[in-house]
Formats: sequence, C-alpha cells, structure tokens
Amino acid sequence: MDYALGKMMEDRFFHAKEKSLLEARRKLEHLKETKENLAKVSGIKNDAVLAKLVELNIRPEILATLFAIPLIEVAWADGEMHEKEREKLFQYAEKAGMKNRNVDLKVISAWLNERPDPGLMEAWTHYIQSLCSQLTEAERLTLKEEVMTDARDIAHAAGGFLGFGKLSQEEQAVLSKLEAAFG
Repeated sequence: MDYALGKMMEDRFFHAKEKSLLEARRKLEHLKETKENLAKVSGIKNDAVLAKLVELNIRPEILATLFAIPLIEVAWADGEMHEKEREKLFQYAEKAGMKNRNVDLKVISAWLNERPDPGLMEAWTHYIQSLCSQLTEAERLTLKEEVMTDARDIAHAAGGFLGFGKLSQEEQAVLSKLEAAFG
C-alpha cells in the first residue's frame, strides 16, 4: 500500500511539474510572438524595450495607432477637421494596414470626430524620443522622413485658400513640434 501511495504522489508531482513547464513554455512563446509583432509595427529592435512593452500590455495594434497621432494633431491644428484631411487620414490608415501596422480604425474614427486629449501628443513625443535613442542615425532619419512626409501631406490637404497655398501658423507649429521630437 505504501508503494501505491508513493507512486500516486510521484505521478501527481510529475504531472503538476509537467503542467507548470508547459504553461511556462506557452508564456515564452506568447512573449516571443508578441515581441516580434511589436517589433514589426514599431521598428523597435531593443529586446528589453520590447519586453517592457509586453509587460505594460501594449498590444501591436495600439502601438501601430501611435503612428497616427502626429497626423491627427496636424489635422486638428486649426481647431477643425477638414474633409480633405479626413480623406488623407483614411489613405494613411490604408497604407499603414498594407505595412502590417494594423491601425485600430475605431480609435482613428473617434479621433476624426473629436480632437484627442493633448496628452496624447506628449505621450507620442516621449515614445519617439525613446525610440530614436535606440535607432542608428540612418534609421532615425528614415523614420523621421516617413512621419514628416505623412504629416506634411495632411497639413497641405486643406491648407491655404481653396486648398492651395501656405500652411496655417497652427499647422506649422505642430509640424515643428513633430520635427523636434526626432532630435
């Protein structure tokens, strides 16, 4: 009887240990997959930063949506969202989707209808500054050019008289803030 009881306890121990190891393996696979997806949408290569994003439960679709913040800020710079700016923002979302950035269209739609909290731009600025500190000079310049090109397209969409001409002072101020965030 002692042998049977001992065998049963041993089986339970190893079953629990095996179950624990399988759960740990699943968590590691999920962490790796999530970090790869975050790296794909953000361009971040630093493993510690990616792990921190996973720890903070930042999903790839949320991170991808961060890239829309500067465009939204430019569109709202003069206090209103013009139809041409809205169209350009939808084009951006489609382009981002083609780049596997999985932009959350519900969030973008909400921002098209109501100006987001100014703290969002501040958070984006901190994010970009942190990201740029991990990039090579060439990578930083490439990212800056991509963001600034998209932001200028939005700014020019409704600028000037009948859509032609100079940018508003407010749009120019937002573009300057964006550029400064890249260092």
